[in-house]
Amino acid sequence: MRSRILAAVLGLPLVAAFALTQVPAAAQGGDAEVTVGSTNPFSGNKQNEPAVAIDPNHPNLLVAGANDNIDLEDCNAGADTTCPFTLGVGVTGIQFSTNGGTSWNQPTFTGYSARNCTGVNEPPGVTPTDACVPNPAGPIGTLPLYFENGVVADGDPAMAWGPAPGAGGFSWSNGSRLYFANLTSNFSSRHSESQFKGVEAIGVSRVDVTSADATVQGTQLSTKTNWMAPSLIGPGGAGFADKEQIWADNAASS
Repeated sequence: MRSRILAAVLGLPLVAAFALTQVPAAAQGGDAEVTVGSTNPFSGNKQNEPAVAIDPNHPNLLVAGANDNIDLEDCNAGADTTCPFTLGVGVTGIQFSTNGGTSWNQPTFTGYSARNCTGVNEPPGVTPTDACVPNPAGPIGTLPLYFENGVVADGDPAMAWGPAPGAGGFSWSNGSRLYFANLTSNFSSRHSESQFKGVEAIGVSRVDVTSADATVQGTQLSTKTNWMAPSLIGPGGAGFADKEQIWADNAASS
């Protein structure tokens, strides 16, 4: 099948919308934790606003996303009475399952990370000496290639699957392409280093899965070099995008 792929992203100011896909109860093997990459300290173990998308070309393959604090500093790094979002660290977590949701994996890429900022507990009145210094090549469980391209993955995940491209156009016979949209801000506050005008844009990450083999699928999703740099959609006159959605045209007639 030869078809043309069209990915459409729509920003919806002040309107929250999401789709939840459920597996029939008879097919479920019990509950499974999805955000498996984080450990116990707060706020690295905090996630919200999840989304999930099933690859129609490979129904065993699911990708999930959430606002995920896995790479942020622990609350007792620096002043123990504060719990900030670490400036510049991405929060768009990604997980995948290659067995229909029975178990999940959270890949570890490299990028701008504050996982190393675990902190110490200082007695009251003691000046903190453990201020967080993020690692620009540290471990991340969020979308890759944002820091390297001067932007930050800011959450609100939305995903869609479509046919992968090939010599004859976009076709499911080439495999599947994942489109992963999220809010995106500039890493630098300097105007000369900005990647877009405005406060918050929409970034779309893409990766192709070309195999029906579960092991190969996991490897393709976990390999940073397989991912493409995020494509940015500016916020326009509003200056701030929010609550985006994304669709992929996968009709044979397109």
